[in-house]
Amino acid sequence: MRNGLRFGLLGPPVLYDADGAVVSIGSRKMRALLAALLLEPGRVVSVDVLKDALWGGAPPASAQASLQNHVTRLRRLLDDPERLRAVPPGYVLRVGEGELDVRVFERHATVARDAHAERDWERALRESTAALALWRGTPLSGLPPEIGGHAFVQRLEEARLLVLEWGYEAELCLDPTASRLDRLAPELAARTAEHPLRESFHRLLMLVLHRTGRQAEALAVHRDLRAR
Repeated sequence: MRNGLRFGLLGPPVLYDADGAVVSIGSRKMRALLAALLLEPGRVVSVDVLKDALWGGAPPASAQASLQNHVTRLRRLLDDPERLRAVPPGYVLRVGEGELDVRVFERHATVARDAHAERDWERALRESTAALALWRGTPLSGLPPEIGGHAFVQRLEEARLLVLEWGYEAELCLDPTASRLDRLAPELAARTAEHPLRESFHRLLMLVLHRTGRQAEALAVHRDLRAR
């Protein structure tokens, strides 16, 4: 089934063709250009912002011509050259519904949040799983710091942690069997180690340990969190 062109920012910037195959974007500057345009999908990104994304605060004298060359090469990778248009004072990349993984992730996350609030655990787990499946790594990874997007990455990372929490809680409510709890314990322990100040992961880990009769370990987790 042909799904149409898709873009990815939940990891290194990536472009998928209509058959779902990854399209080779090319140089680091080409990836930076695509990412800078996808950070403002459907909106004009100025030439100055694009130059900063590609060269930081010190663009060469040839930056204008080089940027135009990069835009031309990027157009060749798209299913329709009109997707990327010159609109003063810069360029705009048309991104349709369901074509950017960030937007799809946020849509699943919103449904998961609402389902969690309504205690609809099956839907919360289904939507959480679908949202997390889109992640390939740290958003915008492999790009130079000049690309910016720090607040964008921080927002997405926080959203991912919330989706993880909703998914874990849904699993505990849907399948509180001993085998399932035993499998969740090391996973949640790893989350608490990775995010030592995130109380929700500690709470879920303590709950799992308590339900599996490991009260001493649950209390140790509580003491460690209080100490931190």
